[in-house]
Amino acid sequence: MLPMFSLVFVAAGINLLAWAVLRRARKGIWRSAALSLLLVFNSVFLSLAALEVGFSLFMNQSDGFNITMSSRNWFKDHWKPINSLGYRDDEPAPPDQGQKAVLVLGDSFAAGHGVNDYRDRFSNRLGGLLGAGYRVYNASDIGWDSAEELQALREFPIKPDVVVLSYYLNDIFGAAKKVQYDMPFGVKFPSNAVMRYLVDNSALMNFAYWRLARMGNMENAKESFWERLKTAFFDPAVWTEHERELDGVVDLCREKGARLIVLVFPNFIDASGSAPLTAKIAAFFQSRGATAFDLTPMFQGRDSGELVVNAVDAHPNESVHEEAAGLLKTAILN
Repeated sequence: MLPMFSLVFVAAGINLLAWAVLRRARKGIWRSAALSLLLVFNSVFLSLAALEVGFSLFMNQSDGFNITMSSRNWFKDHWKPINSLGYRDDEPAPPDQGQKAVLVLGDSFAAGHGVNDYRDRFSNRLGGLLGAGYRVYNASDIGWDSAEELQALREFPIKPDVVVLSYYLNDIFGAAKKVQYDMPFGVKFPSNAVMRYLVDNSALMNFAYWRLARMGNMENAKESFWERLKTAFFDPAVWTEHERELDGVVDLCREKGARLIVLVFPNFIDASGSAPLTAKIAAFFQSRGATAFDLTPMFQGRDSGELVVNAVDAHPNESVHEEAAGLLKTAILN
């Protein structure tokens, strides 16, 4: 709203100056034309002001990369509760006597990016389905890859009986970075200082800029990134490093005496293109004795609009979380 306050002062100054000049001007065509221009200016300004206020107060929508003001508004309203460990979850009370502890690990998929109510995530739905004999915890955060998930498992204060690893395909990004495998993503922020200021501070300008960006180069950049990400799974150096990370999770679960269950999520926008990658990850964990579910067959062929949060956020929606919870319930209880 800061630019709008500034523009209000500018508009008020223009009006005062114009009225001061016009009061002294003789009546005639020039004065009538100037008054008409001033009326048009005020009409346009008021319309823009109304739009700015509307977008600032009422535009509340997550996006996949959290780069828009509307997404930041969404996080302010919905990214809660935050417990003492820093996770979007209830406070991690120890399990009652006789209860089994289930720990869900993951990145933004498990954390519920785009899901308004944290209780609609698959971890929370799973807790309700399992009943009183289980207590489910969530240790996940946005942008995590496998190394960070391993660290979270190592540091979690409650010993789990079951670990559920939520795996998404960009979890390989950290391994790729370690071996200097380039996977650039061309999100282009405004280079002009004035435009950058307006995009960062005006809700209307922010909305317009990023919607136009999504229709232009940003979509091409996303496609290029996705193609590059797919090749990373078959690069020997990247895969060797990623295997080392994943083996760390497997080994730590064994050390803790915890059963490991893995959900391997596809890219919902290109489930068919995900199939070789999700199959490879599921096969890896199965070869290590873990229970692993390749979810691509479950969602392949379905309309992505029915699976994702919204048109600009490809994270799984509440219905997908519910399906995942049902699958996990069967796996844990059987």
